[in-house]
Amino acid sequence: MKATTRISKDERRREIVEAATREFAVSGLHGTPVGAIAKRVGVSQPYLFQLFGTKKALFIAAVQRTFERTVAAFRTAAAEAGEDAGPADILMSMGTAYQRLLDDRGLLLMQMQAYVACEDEEIRDVVRDEMLRLVSFVQSASGAPEAAIREWLAYGMLMNVVAAMDLTDVDADWARMMCPVTGTALAAMAADAVAKAKRTGEEALTK
Repeated sequence: MKATTRISKDERRREIVEAATREFAVSGLHGTPVGAIAKRVGVSQPYLFQLFGTKKALFIAAVQRTFERTVAAFRTAAAEAGEDAGPADILMSMGTAYQRLLDDRGLLLMQMQAYVACEDEEIRDVVRDEMLRLVSFVQSASGAPEAAIREWLAYGMLMNVVAAMDLTDVDADWARMMCPVTGTALAAMAADAVAKAKRTGEEALTK
């Protein structure tokens, strides 16, 4: 008889969160049946509720996992930029890492579903906490001025929209105008944002 391998509860929780992320990414909090998540991972609905309690709690776990993956990618990118890297280089490295993350359409859409679900106060608080953690890491890792980080984050949100609509496959001037997400463009954007923030700060000091 072939021996079966038992999966720990923590491992099963991780599997369920990954499966839930894929399902919620497409149908959102209210449109996703719990049965579809249970079926994807191969567990019963009662067992899923035993681990997470409610569908909303499982959705929150998927939101947190999505942000964790993004911060982890930024952490790796910041380290790869090197100890001597300046703010613009670190922002560029993290931006390039984020561009690669967006190839995972499930991760992208789950992030968007998190914002959609912010009508729920509890979920809104979680998304705010996760965004705070992400922004705080970018600030501490890059050392860039607030204005530069704000512009960098805004560019990241544009990248989300471009990726969601898959504009890189649209052969039109308006689409090309919206999606300059090459490594060169990211480098230029990061450098310009840091330089602009420094100039603004220097001008304020002289007044």
